[in-house]
Amino acid sequence: MSEVDQFDARILGVLEKKGRISWAELSGEVHLSPTAVADRVRRMEREGTIRGYRAEIDPAAYGRTTRAVIEVGLIAGAHAEEFEMRLRTRDEIAFAAYVTGSSDYSLQCECKGSDGLDALVRWLRADPAVARTETRFILRVVRDGVNR
Repeated sequence: MSEVDQFDARILGVLEKKGRISWAELSGEVHLSPTAVADRVRRMEREGTIRGYRAEIDPAAYGRTTRAVIEVGLIAGAHAEEFEMRLRTRDEIAFAAYVTGSSDYSLQCECKGSDGLDALVRWLRADPAVARTETRFILRVVRDGVNR
């Protein structure tokens, strides 16, 4: 993978916000020819810099109106790989990361109201690998990783 130069960075910045933009529009925004833009985008796709394109869907469309962050601590000696496989079975978990600090995992969840969040927290606490959880409601998103 080659390093991103200033033109690639500008292209990536536009694509993060407008993934369906045409070559002509993208070239106008980054001040390169459509052919040069297309070549750069295709190279970044080939090299894995651009991993894909996807629709950003409002979780409320699925009735998931309650968002929270759940910090999870595992018991000593727990099988992390097995716990991670169980996490992958839950659609409410939008993002899960193994982290440093006082918790082992940080989960971003999108649930169907407080009842859905309660059910997810109860499911986590019943897991044999889980020692503790700490839940915080997301009141407002200030900045997300999708639209930098």
